Amino acid sequence: MPRANRQASAFTGAGFCGTLLACAALAAALGSAPAKAADDEAKLSGESDSKRWWQGGDDGVTLPGVFADWHLYQKDGFRIDRSDASLKLKFNASLWLDAGDIGANDALETAFPGYPGQTVEFSRARVTMRGRAFDAGDFKFQVELAQKPQVKDSWFRFNPVPYLGRIRVGNMREPYSLENSTSGGNLTFMSRSLPTLALAPGRNIGIATTNTAFDQRLTWSAGYFWNTASYANFGGAQDALSNSIGIDFVARVTGLARYAHGGRDLIHLGLSLAHQRFHDQIQVRAVPETALTDDSLVDTGKFQPERAVNINPEFVVVAGPWSFQAEYFHEAFKYPGAGNPRLKGIYAFGSYILTGESRHYDRAAGVFDGVRPKRNFRWGSSGWGAWEVALRLSHVDLNDGALGGGRQTDLTAGLNWYINEDSRLMFNFVYGRVKGRSNPPPIDGGRTNILQARFQIDF
Repeated sequence: MPRANRQASAFTGAGFCGTLLACAALAAALGSAPAKAADDEAKLSGESDSKRWWQGGDDGVTLPGVFADWHLYQKDGFRIDRSDASLKLKFNASLWLDAGDIGANDALETAFPGYPGQTVEFSRARVTMRGRAFDAGDFKFQVELAQKPQVKDSWFRFNPVPYLGRIRVGNMREPYSLENSTSGGNLTFMSRSLPTLALAPGRNIGIATTNTAFDQRLTWSAGYFWNTASYANFGGAQDALSNSIGIDFVARVTGLARYAHGGRDLIHLGLSLAHQRFHDQIQVRAVPETALTDDSLVDTGKFQPERAVNINPEFVVVAGPWSFQAEYFHEAFKYPGAGNPRLKGIYAFGSYILTGESRHYDRAAGVFDGVRPKRNFRWGSSGWGAWEVALRLSHVDLNDGALGGGRQTDLTAGLNWYINEDSRLMFNFVYGRVKGRSNPPPIDGGRTNILQARFQIDF
């Protein structure tokens, strides 16, 4: 069903443009702040789990009296450290404001009467606490406040163990697929692609380990998870476990066939495998590459297979400001009652950074962690941040055997303005076609177009 706060008549075209102008004005205000030097330490995002954010310190305030052992300062967020370094804490917040105009032809509007229209809403309001405790390891606790409160990441990661690497226990995103493993704040587009949304596992409770080899030219991750998804509060983890619908075993391996010029010239190869067992019903579906609707235009409906085997190869080439990325998804179910269906999808995109930067690659995790402007935007200076254009084609097929979830193809054009390392303006236009869906409501010949923009900022 559409989100309750989404009303097509509530916004006019002028209102949509006004929201975008307000975002631009806020970006201009941010640009008036002093810019960071180009050689400043790289931003350590609360989403980046591979970097040792706790190393180093900064000038700040030491509290008086009984709190004299605590030191407060600002560095890529708000930090609190004990003077003996036994405990270090870092707090961050992330805010995304989305505005969009969704169009649909008669076939889609008949199937989803509340789908088309204009919307302005916060798609993310997330607070993150990172910690380092007694040299035993680090932890993360993250809460999403937009739409409905959810606990996202809540895990503890132990110090490296010989051969096994760093072991993490808790609720986390399963190590499967490049796009799925990339932080949402570092994606090239406003949404993950159709096959990633439909066929890649998300966050679940489990245990996983990650390690690197050959001077970080190779990474590998493996994990065992209860299929639980997010839960509403920290105490809800027990309920999530008791209501799990299955067990996942997941592994991902990545390698750099080429890495030169500090990552401006690279070839990335990867492969993910997953084996899933189910003891309850599941549902495979995807929204049309936007956060502005909950309507899934392709949807299998609920069914209960015995198990599934997933495979996902990934490929990326970066040549200076140019980049090409592609992944293929294949999920084969053991479900004799439905003809053992096989669902599949693929996406590919190319991007070009007009200001000459390259997408930054995190060798310890085998993912990309955004674009870092050479010169941040600032009024009265020559710095205009970084500008990027991108084009993506994605396709997902949820029709096979007795499943009739439909087939959808999306073409997305994107423009990104990286104001600085902490803020970005994004513009996406999505054109999608849906056909062959027999699961109610049936759709054949459906077409949608989505014009959307986002202002995102990390504190």
